[in-house]
Amino acid sequence: MKVPVSVLNITQMPDYRVDAHTKVYTETGGKLLTDEQKADVLHNSDCIHWCLPGVPDTWNQIFLANL
Repeated sequence: MKVPVSVLNITQMPDYRVDAHTKVYTETGGKLLTDEQKADVLHNSDCIHWCLPGVPDTWNQIFLANL
């Protein structure tokens, strides 16, 4: 059986947005975080760009458009 396959390279898309990468805040309230605070990703992670519409939603839209 032959099935057409297409490859879509989406790996470069997040590179165009500096804020599209999850990371741990390096400071809070103007003070740098300690190593212990950085290890507590539950309270110091920058989730806003992944939890709100952004790169994953764009991936989904492109995927659905290709279907």
